[in-house]
Amino acid sequence: MEIGGQDNMVITIDNDRLSELPDSLLTHILSFLPTKLSVRSSILARRWRFLWTEVPTLDFDKEEEDFIASFISLHKLQTINTFRLTSNENYTFRYFNDAWFKAAIDRKVKNIDLSAFKAVMLPALLFTCKTLVDFRLDSYFVVPGMGCNVCLPCLKILHINSVIYKDGDETLVHLLSGCPVLEELVIGLVTNENLVPCNISSATLKRLTVHFTFFSHVTLFYKHHHRVEINTPALEYIRLVDCLSEHIKCGPLTSLTEADVYLHNAYKKQDDSRYSQSVLDFVDRLSSVKYLKLDLSYCTEIIDSVFSAWIVNFDNLIKLELTADCRFLTKILEKADNLEILVFWEVGEEIKGWMEPEQVPTSLLSNLRTIMLTNIVGTKHDFEIVSYLLMNAKVLEKIEIAYPLFLGSDEKACVVEEISSFERGSEACELSFVEFV
Repeated sequence: MEIGGQDNMVITIDNDRLSELPDSLLTHILSFLPTKLSVRSSILARRWRFLWTEVPTLDFDKEEEDFIASFISLHKLQTINTFRLTSNENYTFRYFNDAWFKAAIDRKVKNIDLSAFKAVMLPALLFTCKTLVDFRLDSYFVVPGMGCNVCLPCLKILHINSVIYKDGDETLVHLLSGCPVLEELVIGLVTNENLVPCNISSATLKRLTVHFTFFSHVTLFYKHHHRVEINTPALEYIRLVDCLSEHIKCGPLTSLTEADVYLHNAYKKQDDSRYSQSVLDFVDRLSSVKYLKLDLSYCTEIIDSVFSAWIVNFDNLIKLELTADCRFLTKILEKADNLEILVFWEVGEEIKGWMEPEQVPTSLLSNLRTIMLTNIVGTKHDFEIVSYLLMNAKVLEKIEIAYPLFLGSDEKACVVEEISSFERGSEACELSFVEFV
């Protein structure tokens, strides 16, 4: 038998085989469908008539208010796992119906996932749910401010993407203070001119993702007042994509093992020296990681006077993916004795020349086994870097040279011939060339 769904979706069900399954398993299967589709399963057979009333997931995908209210009133299960609601594009109300959320909270809901197309004020009762473990808000929700009590004693996962903070920066601080066991936080923001600072503070947080970007027209009037402050001493993983900040401040991250950082701040800063120092101080906070992906390809140039005084150690670093000017490569190689894998894409060659380390780094002598160099176009500068690494990496097993698609056939041949002639410090080293788009 077939059930017709939205977007010409058709589900074919072998009724004979399914009839052998217990109700608990059937309702679990139905929990993966949008609620309206699970209701339609009632036409399959007498046994299916009321199964939808005991499905542990309520998933309202752009449904009308009347359907939502009617379903909740008929739903029988006393505990539910997930309440998911995506508002209709034509939804005109500034508030969701509190009764919907009260019903979910009364049934000890564990996961709430909400998405809106227009600004909608969230009911205060959501922020005192004692059983909530996973809370996700996507787009335009207005998060209540300091006057709203926040007590989420079981919340471990919080995702807030492009929401509106009623009281600015203080709203986020207040929200996090009411989450005493929070372990994962994802904050996304596509900004407008009313951007507020971001202050993230949590003693229990283990995973943090921060993604700040902007509409293409925003840079015309953006006034560069944004700042990010991070105080998360138990953090184990961080992903930071920041296209906005004038200043980054971070407390100790001694438990951190993995970091993925992309700074895209190509506009002129109010204070280049202050910004340069804040970037280097932040990178220094990543010094305990084993795996580091650092992309500064569109970052405002770090000025020499600040960089020359920068002291950093990466004693635990095993894998490095670096997109930056070659000063960073030299500095990190000198202070990452246990590095085994290096992926490097140089930017800013026209600004900074290659400077060999004063002495061969320990990582090259004893640990570095895999290297990938990207965007090699055959300049003298490129050859100097490749030659140095090939000669001094004594235990190197593989080096891959990636040249761009636009490189002409003669230029490619020159790159291959020149690099293939370089002396290798490791007899076991395999050299290969690939093309990338």
